[in-house]
Amino acid sequence: MTPTRRAVTAALSGMGLGSLAAPLTTAAAQPGTPIRRIAILGCIRQKKPVPALVAYAAAKADLNLWIGDAVYVDTKDDPAAFTEAYAQLASKPGFAELRAQGVHMATWDDHDYGANDADRTYPLKAVSKTTFQRFWNLETDSSALDDGVYNSRLFTFGARRLHVIMLDVRWHRDAPDGHGDMLGEAQWRWLDERLAVAADLTLIVSGTQILLTAGTGSETWEDYPRARDRLFEMIRKHRREGVVFITGDQHYGEVARARGALGYDAVELQFCGLNQIEKPEKNLYRVSPVSTTLHAMCLLDIQWEADDYNTPHILYRVSDSQTGATDISYRLNFSELTL
Repeated sequence: MTPTRRAVTAALSGMGLGSLAAPLTTAAAQPGTPIRRIAILGCIRQKKPVPALVAYAAAKADLNLWIGDAVYVDTKDDPAAFTEAYAQLASKPGFAELRAQGVHMATWDDHDYGANDADRTYPLKAVSKTTFQRFWNLETDSSALDDGVYNSRLFTFGARRLHVIMLDVRWHRDAPDGHGDMLGEAQWRWLDERLAVAADLTLIVSGTQILLTAGTGSETWEDYPRARDRLFEMIRKHRREGVVFITGDQHYGEVARARGALGYDAVELQFCGLNQIEKPEKNLYRVSPVSTTLHAMCLLDIQWEADDYNTPHILYRVSDSQTGATDISYRLNFSELTL
């Protein structure tokens, strides 16, 4: 073992990751605690500074959603690369403080799954899954050893219910040939069961954008039209109101909207890139400005009850984590998400 690998192993052992066996049990949230602030995190180059993590820790979100590419492993043949990448993320200023507060949920996209644009054929997927589960203290909703990391959680506080559904868009993903699938039949059955659960607000999280125009060169559900139609139809079948898509992958933030796609508008709040930025893709679904900040952060603030001035709503904000300047502010009223 090289000195670097030895140091990484020691760091992971201190985090409970020295032995990669069964996943640990997810700690339970305090029952009845309202979820009023949600942090969206992803697309972190762990070898570079990530000052946004300090700002996220200061924001003290009730729920932290890691929506993909939390690290860039990017290997086809080195199992130790996974533990090394997570050790580097864990060592970043602000990470330990952030990890110790609120509830954390996680899914992956291609780079923390293992390689750029990786699909079901990725050779190290089993190693990737074990490391992912151990790092995030994640117990998936599927006990199958040969299945992915999709998971969900229902938060109940007073008369309100928030349902968060974290999809796995890698484990069973086919090639984007216009006929392929994104989720696999086991996950589709699971999702059908999850969508039968009543909630005031249902957040469906996908590492890959759902509302991004095909043909841009970036990955999108629109390259899997049968899968996307199936997703929309499943939501319509259950007449599930209050569904919002949370997506990542692109290194900027935007809001996208498909008119009437769910019986009401499908709305996607997209953000990824805590320490990287890129030129936005062409997107015919875009209804907001695009964020332009390198060290950005994204928060969703939820007002659950009406008052003298406001109806219940989500406020999506992307800001500069260093200056506090706002890049995007978009308000989505619950009343817009009804049949």
